[in-house]
Amino acid sequence: MSRIRWYGPTVVLVMTVLLVMVAGPSLIQKIAWAQSDAHITLVRDSLLQNPSLAELSDAFRRVSEVVEPSVVHIQVSVKQRAPRRRGRGMSREEDLLRRFFGPDRFKNPHNDPRYNGDAENGDGNKDENLDRYNVPQVIGSGSGWVYDNQGHIITNYHVVKGADTITIRFHDGTESKATVVGTDPKTDIAVIQIKAGSLHPASLAQENVEQGNIVFAFGSPFGFEFSMSQGIVSAKGRRLGIIANGGYENFIQTDAAINRGNSGGPMTNIYGEVVGMNTAIATRSSGFQGLGFAIPIKMVQHVADQLINQGKVSRGYLGIYIADLNPKLARTFGFEGSGVLVEDPIENGPANEAGILRGDIITKIDGQTIDSANDLRHQVASHAPGATLSLEVFRDGDTSTIEVTIGELPDQVASAAGGKHQAETGAADKEELRLLRKLGFETVVTMTPELAKRYEREFLPGVLIRSVRPASAADAAGISRGHVITEVMGIEVESAEELAEELDKHDLAEGVRISITDGDIDRFVLLELPEE
Repeated sequence: MSRIRWYGPTVVLVMTVLLVMVAGPSLIQKIAWAQSDAHITLVRDSLLQNPSLAELSDAFRRVSEVVEPSVVHIQVSVKQRAPRRRGRGMSREEDLLRRFFGPDRFKNPHNDPRYNGDAENGDGNKDENLDRYNVPQVIGSGSGWVYDNQGHIITNYHVVKGADTITIRFHDGTESKATVVGTDPKTDIAVIQIKAGSLHPASLAQENVEQGNIVFAFGSPFGFEFSMSQGIVSAKGRRLGIIANGGYENFIQTDAAINRGNSGGPMTNIYGEVVGMNTAIATRSSGFQGLGFAIPIKMVQHVADQLINQGKVSRGYLGIYIADLNPKLARTFGFEGSGVLVEDPIENGPANEAGILRGDIITKIDGQTIDSANDLRHQVASHAPGATLSLEVFRDGDTSTIEVTIGELPDQVASAAGGKHQAETGAADKEELRLLRKLGFETVVTMTPELAKRYEREFLPGVLIRSVRPASAADAAGISRGHVITEVMGIEVESAEELAEELDKHDLAEGVRISITDGDIDRFVLLELPEE
């Protein structure tokens, strides 16, 4: 009996261990699930009882309710121009020649009406232009928003460019035809108009948005009409280089989803006030990748009001070619801080007549600091022609204030960048000018009146660059064949020897300022030689 009593507890223990091994994992899982479920229920209840979340969601919904009545979907149509019918009896080859070279270029020695576009139709009558009766074909769509009670609607210029018919659709399904009031390709802004009625103009923000502000983008991405996305202001003052011919860019960057079809739609703040107009995206896939861009509302207002009231946009004009300053280039002028370098005042321009000189550094306009050439352009363009601006100018170690009465920007004036770079190759080089070759000047020659005549430019003493070594310091600085170097750190040079001598006086690793011209524009260049 004692032996049985001794094994009894052992059997119980073994059975218990086996039971735990078999049922334990399942039991542990059930316990863990029960704990997780209890936690989820607790968190869900806390979310349901959190008034802040409900208020946030309700606020977003109310922004939609405020903005959507002013948002419009824009459908653009054109009348397709049908190819001219081949005349009766005209061969396919003859018709192709006529299409490629035109009726005036295709010889018709026999005066055959088939070749002159006078072919008769089946009724014996001459063809007439019936394209105007063609059914308009939809070629694109975009977005916009109601600007005022007079029926003016704001959108992008690229949305309505070339349109024969513009159809506006509101959130409630009503439609209306629109006409173009005015466009400004330099900012990609357009104003169109419908018949005034019961409209709901958008509210415009009075304060500038700042980085980190919550914003909402409205529009019709990919044709999904009246969509809304939310994000923040990622950055301000972005320049993308997408508007050619001296365009003005000062974009708000956002991570609110903007896609094709959003163009022209409003971007609003948390109060439903328009802070910008959706315009562009940066993408490698033709879709949104976290980088959207909008035109600031103040720029939109400035342009739209002029288009509505004057039919065109007038911009202030200083008449100078300018460039950004980097610290090294600034130090060559003995200057530290923010400013914009004057490379070349245009003769008889407002700045030239006011006394602005080449090499001046403009630091402020009307007391406002100027950080970049783009900033200066926007500041000047935002003023009406005839306005007087106070320019703070750094020159030869001193700062002074110059009053300039600005003119009106001519249509033909483009961005303040370098001019043409054209020249022939050739000419001599000398062994003692090894420094020039190290910098990348392969062949140089003294500029002469004869060379200036050959290049069809006004003679200016200096050193003509005839070839530049690719990937050299000169090439990296933007110097190319045909440029003429006129100064080194303000000292005039008229020969290759003088150029080499002046360059050798300075630490090229720190950068040396030189003046170059291509006959049209003079500009400053910082020439740096990498350390060996």
